[in-house]
Amino acid sequence: MNWQFTPYAALMLLTLRAQHGLENPDFDHPGFGNVTSLLLTQPVAPQKDEVLEQLVAKLHEQGFNEKALLA
Repeated sequence: MNWQFTPYAALMLLTLRAQHGLENPDFDHPGFGNVTSLLLTQPVAPQKDEVLEQLVAKLHEQGFNEKALLA
C-alpha cells in the first residue's frame, strides 16, 4: 500500500464509526476506489529505522531528554 496517497480523513471517519459500533458503508472514490476496503483490520507493526535511531542517539549525546519534556 502506498501510504503517501492514502485517504487518511476518510479512514479516520470509518475507524471512528467502527469504534462507536456503527456499520461502515461501502463507498467508492474516483481516485482510491472502494475506500472501505482500504481500512486495515490488523495494526501495522512498526519497523526499526536505523537513521532515526542514530538521530536519537546523537540527540541524547548532546543532552536532549525527551522524558523531561513530558514531565
